[in-house]
Amino acid sequence: MSNSFLAGVNRVMRINNIIRGDDDAITTFSDTQHSADIQKAQIAIQSEISSIISDRLIGYEKTSSTISLVTGTRTYVLASNFIRFYGSNPSFYDSTNNIRYYEYTGGEDTLRDYDYQYATTTGSPIWWYWVDTTSKTVGIYQLPSSSFNGLSLSYDYEKSVTVTNTTDTLPFITDEEYYAFADMAARRMKFLMTEQPLGELQKDATYKEAKSVLYSLMRPTNPTNFYGSRYG
Repeated sequence: MSNSFLAGVNRVMRINNIIRGDDDAITTFSDTQHSADIQKAQIAIQSEISSIISDRLIGYEKTSSTISLVTGTRTYVLASNFIRFYGSNPSFYDSTNNIRYYEYTGGEDTLRDYDYQYATTTGSPIWWYWVDTTSKTVGIYQLPSSSFNGLSLSYDYEKSVTVTNTTDTLPFITDEEYYAFADMAARRMKFLMTEQPLGELQKDATYKEAKSVLYSLMRPTNPTNFYGSRYG
């Protein structure tokens, strides 16, 4: 069952006793009665989602996209919702020729020493490398010759699942995951409300319990049913 960003904000505020009745849930983020609390709840939810993404726990954020090679063009911007490549050995796949292009070991700095004219060398693409710029951009070595113009290269990546609008869906598959996440976000909101150092959040027993439950639910393995040392 999917739950919206708005539903999450309501649950987080309800856990913190900001809203209590059956009919006092907010219906918009522009609600003036709880304006400050709504903003704190939003921040808490967004921050917790960022933390979960960094731990690679969200299972359905994987997606794919393509870049289209252009004769003599070195750099290509990746999808706007790109977080990072999926998998431990990212590559671009040329389905036409059944070839994968992998990252150049050592990146652009090492490539610069390998080929002093790497930025203009034209021929058959061999590798890709990161380009330092304001967007998620890769460079292709060698620059595509006219024979590769228009060739489509696909890549798998993890997309952004951040939430901004009331109707945005929180990235959890089951209600159990959603409930545990709300408990975590509610605790973070409590720290924001009381101006406690967020660095102490990881020591908070309520937060740690909710986080443990959520991570156990989200990991694609069965939790152990045995604890302690085994003898004999």
